[in-house]
Amino acid sequence: MTLLAALMEIVQEWHSIFPQKRSSVRAIRQALGSLVCLGRRTLTRIIWSNGGEQHSWGAEYLLHSRCHWQAQQLFTPILERALPFCTGRYIGVAADDTRLHKTGRCIQQAFYQRDPLSPPFHVNLMLGLRFLQASLLVPLYRRSNVGTRALPIRFQEAPRVKRPGRKASVEERKSDRAAGRKYNLSQNFVTMMHDLRLALNTAGASLKILVMAVDGSFCNRTVFGASVEKTQIIARARKDAVLCFRSTAGSRRFYDLRKFTPESVRQDEAVLWNTTKIFYGGKRRRVRYKALPEVYWHLNYARHEG
Repeated sequence: MTLLAALMEIVQEWHSIFPQKRSSVRAIRQALGSLVCLGRRTLTRIIWSNGGEQHSWGAEYLLHSRCHWQAQQLFTPILERALPFCTGRYIGVAADDTRLHKTGRCIQQAFYQRDPLSPPFHVNLMLGLRFLQASLLVPLYRRSNVGTRALPIRFQEAPRVKRPGRKASVEERKSDRAAGRKYNLSQNFVTMMHDLRLALNTAGASLKILVMAVDGSFCNRTVFGASVEKTQIIARARKDAVLCFRSTAGSRRFYDLRKFTPESVRQDEAVLWNTTKIFYGGKRRRVRYKALPEVYWHLNYARHEG
């Protein structure tokens, strides 16, 4: 089977996502045009790549403005085909935010944000859109001598709430702060995590545990406080994060008075190193790690101390 035939077999399942067959055919044609388009993948260039420059462009644009369909359901065929390769109890998914550079000043969702390509000694700003992406980690190393492959299963926009102007009233500023806490990046991630859990249950993986691997920006109270069934989170924390155990003094105190950080645990010789093997770089390699169970993160400790 060629790559084109395999792709057409996957996108043929898009017919059930769109309300009409002509809409799904138009979406498949645009998807193929985005693969062969040169330069920026804009809708205008995709239409030219498909040979429709001499025809009306209205229907092509109405597919994204009037036709009712869920963009995240386009990844369902990929998820259903990749799940048989994910043997075992766990299903790994890596998630992170990404930015798309934009130049149009009339895009409502675009805002100035930190450029990830800026040097560490000088932070640059860029105008763009922010998205959340999630990729299914398919453990192909269990079948052959190849590394894990990441397949995209989510790509959704995570815009920032627009701040009120200088002449805004006190009520508008309070509502803006409330909306900022409700629609921030962490809340969007929690919503996506719920959707992924439901998608796995629908695809026949309701008994497996979803493991989300995220960066340090998602290591916060909002993410770890979310209650999602059969879902675990692996996050990269700061090396100076204030950690502690549960208090055993017999009082109402929850956090233990003895505090430590991940860096102090790494340097503590009393905590022994454990070893395991992981598949990386074409072969299995031995790595060291330390594990401390039942650890709590005392978020308000630094605030109280200050």
